Amino acid sequence: MQEQTNCYDVIVIGGGASGLVCALELARSGKKVALLEKEITFGRKILVSGNGECNFTNRQVSPEKYYGDKDFVASALDRFNVQNCLDYFSALGLLYKEEKDRFFTYTSKASSLAACLTCALKEAGAELFLQTEVSKITQSSPKTFKVYSKKGQMFYAKNIVLACGSPAYPQVGGTQAGYILAKSFGHTINSVSPALCSINLQEKNALSRLSGIKIFALASLKENGKIIAQEAGEVLFNNQGVSGNNIFSISRNAKKGQVLELNLFSQFSKEEFSAFIDERAQKYPKRKLKDFFAGILADTVANLMIDFLGFKKNLLICDLSSQNFARIKEVLQAWTFKVEGLRPFEQACAAKGGVDTKEVQKGTFCSLKNQNLYLTGELLDIDGRCGGFNLHFAWASGFCAAKALLAKK
Repeated sequence: MQEQTNCYDVIVIGGGASGLVCALELARSGKKVALLEKEITFGRKILVSGNGECNFTNRQVSPEKYYGDKDFVASALDRFNVQNCLDYFSALGLLYKEEKDRFFTYTSKASSLAACLTCALKEAGAELFLQTEVSKITQSSPKTFKVYSKKGQMFYAKNIVLACGSPAYPQVGGTQAGYILAKSFGHTINSVSPALCSINLQEKNALSRLSGIKIFALASLKENGKIIAQEAGEVLFNNQGVSGNNIFSISRNAKKGQVLELNLFSQFSKEEFSAFIDERAQKYPKRKLKDFFAGILADTVANLMIDFLGFKKNLLICDLSSQNFARIKEVLQAWTFKVEGLRPFEQACAAKGGVDTKEVQKGTFCSLKNQNLYLTGELLDIDGRCGGFNLHFAWASGFCAAKALLAKK
């Protein structure tokens, strides 16, 4: 490779979660590394993760929490598990706390974690370039890459790491650019769509009455009566539909025409719940329908559900027909809505799809199209459930790629 002052062992393109860890591991092991980031600061998506509190990993991290090739995910998690992650950031000076299996920065600010990474990178001697967007990469020999920036800069490297992320959150740097670069090396991009986002419902006008209300429910996506995805948790109503961690986790499977079913009493079997409501009706036969749910449903939720059923709120329980009483029991465990679609990428925390992992080596993240190219993080067709799983995979992929690069002869 020709001698240049801007010639590196490795150029990492993308200063997000996977790129930061990858560049750090390489730099503190003595490699000459350049980290190129198109934004004005590193880790902008990290800064907004977990509503700015940075849920950076989860005690429940396992391949089952991810979509895509689970063996591919397992190969990364075997090398960088939850304890490895906690130890890694502790060694960088981060104090953290645990809340219901989720790990957050002690300060509840994502900037604390980002600062630990950037400080360590500077101390390790990595060369950091902000507002440096890559336009194309060419290769004149197996170990001679030429990287062009949109500002006219040129960088040279023996190895390239594409850590460019996905189109999610374009307002903080999400972009399709990584896919374009990956395709230039012959990689296949599987269909990309929003994930970890709110689901819009056709009944939004009625549901707007519940905007801001939270309920616990088992949420199920159904198509032709078959369950496509299902998860329990807090459902948050908004003026377009629903959100919440469980909604986010099943959203990647949502599409127009499906049914979203909410079971408000999933702790009961169907038989147990029927007996519970029957007993309640026998205890309060003279209660008006609007009062029957006192203590088990929020007033706003109960009133909307009664309207959905088309009943009068002042109707006495004892005056309900057996057929209508059965409808109430059914809806409480299967309140259905029609899916209109997903929120756009601007409101999505992650993306479904990306670089096909069949074209990337398990455990090393080395491209099977080019032995000196590596692909990490959100760029790949791997996405996890809500709760720190996507960030963990990003850290793990960056770490694994760095270790593979360091092991090269």
